[in-house]
Amino acid sequence: MSDSNSNSSLPVVSCEGCGVCCFHMGFPAFVVPREPMTEQQIDADPELRKLPADSIRRAELLAGHEGESWWHRLPAELKEPLVEHMSQYRQPDYDGTLESFDGPCIWLDMGTRLCKHHLHRPNVCRDFETGCGDCLQWRKEYADKIDV
Repeated sequence: MSDSNSNSSLPVVSCEGCGVCCFHMGFPAFVVPREPMTEQQIDADPELRKLPADSIRRAELLAGHEGESWWHRLPAELKEPLVEHMSQYRQPDYDGTLESFDGPCIWLDMGTRLCKHHLHRPNVCRDFETGCGDCLQWRKEYADKIDV
């Protein structure tokens, strides 16, 4: 068995040198607080008014959201530039290729391939386990970009 085959069977225990799960995030995906919208506000928005009356998305907009706890704990010096970045963000036109995904998360340190603000990461990042099936799939897709 060659070294490359034996290395590929080792469990993934570190993100260092990888970071591929963050290559397509654009910015940390916090669930931010959102006031409930009214039907009139939804209908006044050209994009939102297309939502079917019984859609889950419409129900979410009408219900609002208190936001996740990590967002509320985020220090102002991290929250303010993040809010500014999010307000300027425009979703890319996905065409099914990896290149059409968002760019790397603004918190990803491309030198170490680790999160610059790991202690303050959102729930989605906390739930994404190193070495899980999705992790291994992203590593396979980006194998030529991993530096481990």
